[in-house]
Order: sequence, then C-alpha cells, then structure tokens
Amino acid sequence: METFYALLQTPAFWLLLGLGIVGLLLLYHGYRKIKLAALENVSYNRTFSEEGLFAGETMEMVETIRNPGWLPLFRVKLTFYLPAGITVDDKPLTEYTEMTSLFNIPPFGVVTKKHLLRADKRGRFVLGSASIHYFGCEFEFRQSPVFYAYPAAKGLASGGDLPIYRAGNMLASRKYIEDPFFPVGIREYRPGDPMRSINFKASARSFHGGMAQLMCNDYDSSRTVDSMIFLDLNEYPGASVDDKALLETGLAYACYLFCRGAANEGKVGFCANCSPGEDPYVYIPCGRGEEHSLKVLRTMAELDVYAKRDYSMPVILSRYGKDTPTDVDIYLITTGTDEKMNDLLYALKRSGRNVQVILVEGQV
Repeated sequence: METFYALLQTPAFWLLLGLGIVGLLLLYHGYRKIKLAALENVSYNRTFSEEGLFAGETMEMVETIRNPGWLPLFRVKLTFYLPAGITVDDKPLTEYTEMTSLFNIPPFGVVTKKHLLRADKRGRFVLGSASIHYFGCEFEFRQSPVFYAYPAAKGLASGGDLPIYRAGNMLASRKYIEDPFFPVGIREYRPGDPMRSINFKASARSFHGGMAQLMCNDYDSSRTVDSMIFLDLNEYPGASVDDKALLETGLAYACYLFCRGAANEGKVGFCANCSPGEDPYVYIPCGRGEEHSLKVLRTMAELDVYAKRDYSMPVILSRYGKDTPTDVDIYLITTGTDEKMNDLLYALKRSGRNVQVILVEGQV
C-alpha cells in the first residue's frame, strides 16, 4: 500500500495516466470518424417469408444488414416504424410504433435478425423506412416494404357448404364433390362425413387426449366450377348490420368462396360496389392462376369501409350479370334484397344462370 501511495506522488505516474487518457480519447474519436465513414457503405433491407397471409396467420420478417468494410461495427442501432394492427414478437401494436434493432457487425460480415409477425386484421401494411442515427448523423434506407393481410376465410354462417352443386356443367340434386377413386390422404373425421369414408384401420391407431380418434379418407375433388362473386356493401331496410360488420363479414364470406373455388381449380371472379382506388367499383373477371389470385386477394385486403359506394348492386348486376356465361355460378353476398334486385335475380335465373343469395347476418 505504501508503494502505491508513493507511486501516486510521482509526476511520471500522472504523466503516463494523462497520456493514456488522451490516447484513449484520440482512439475513440478516430474510431468514431472511421465508423461514420463505414456506415455510409452499410446496406440494409427487410423481407418477409411470405408474399401475403390471411388475417390471424403468422410469418417471419427478416432484417439483413451488410458491412462491406474491414472495420467492425459495434452497437449499430437501427430504427423504423411499424403500423398498427400487427403483432411483432408477441407484442401487439395498437398504434404507429417505433422499433429498434441493435447489431454488432464483423468486418465483411452479414447479420440477420428474424421476427415473428402476425396480422391481427386484414389490410395493406406499409413499414416505414429505416435509419441509423450516430452522433448527429442519420443514414436512411429508403425502403418501405409492403405486405398484404387477406380476409380470414370464414365458412358460411349456416355452416353449410357451397349451395350450388354441379357434376360437370350440369346441375346435380345433391353434393358431388369428392371422387372416391382418387384418395389423397387421411384426415380427422368431421361432422357430416359419410360413413363410407371412415378409415377404421387409421382410426384404431389414432388417439387424441387418450381417446380413439375417428379418421377419414380424404379424396380429390371432382368439382371444377367457375363462379362470379358479387359483394353488395349497401345496407337494405331492416338490416341490422353496421357498415364495418357488413364489410368484414361480407369479405370473409367472399374470401371463403374464392378460396374454395380456386382450390378446386375453377375460374373465379370478384366484384364489389366500392373500390380501394379511383375506380367507382371493383370488377375482376373470372380467371385462375397465382397472379389472378393475388390480384383478387390484395383487392379484398385493401377495401375500406369509408370507400365511395356510388353504384348500387342492381346497376352492376344488370351490366355484368347478363354478360356472365350460363355455366358460371353467381354468388351475391348482401344484407338483403329489394323489389328491383329480386326482379333482376329472377331474370338471371330465367335466363339459365345459377344464382345464390348469401345474406350477411352479424359479425364474423
């Protein structure tokens, strides 16, 4: 201890200590200047594991940052904003929220971070551009990735299947959906499955909660039907559904019908008497394929309750319903019908078209 106190009283000690502190400060400021120059060359982007998802589903958001230089970059703080209506890493966002990611990037290295993202509602979500703030300097990455959350495809409120049945291009008096000659797998028994579809061997080996579980053969679909879906977003007298419930419930039904038709390789179209853009209404003719499906689903995701509704559904139906081929099923989703609508629907049925009205009753 006496030696330490003696050392503190020597001028050489304080000189060396001062030189050490000055050297550290110079080193720190030098690193800061070099780091500022290195940050100008850093590249960053965000990607998603899916092109889009249905409301309630999850996907990954991946951050990737690249350091092309020789200098290691420590504690790089990168911030961007996320919109409301999503959950990121189990944190629900109810408003526009700032998110911060911290990176330590080795020389010539690439660092990725993955986040679990869930869409809590349908919509078109735009992420804000990202930026790095470092000692008064801002390095901005002008990239605003977009993803779509499609409506949750809910079955009809009655729990029934599609109400129009066909065998080929002819109407059938009962459901003819599964082809018993083409089994595609085994699934759990669902109420309404015929007894002949039960796979007793698989059931004997399947247990759930300690109890035997009935299993059924799953067959390929023999039903390929083209359909046109009309979504009427105008309320009719006596309807007890508000605008938001009408839009969300109607879109859930429309998405269900579209997904069922597309899954059976049918051509499906979509029409609604409002639009997310400048057009007065949406009309997408029947089609199939990935590009067509994305167009329909993204349109459904973007429809807004405050969109203009300048055209009534009878006007749209009178224009496009008569042009619909007779072998294309027509589904009308609405809160009700009036005399003008009923006359139009009767005329379409008399002309050989198959029309089914699906009433929206309450929220999803």
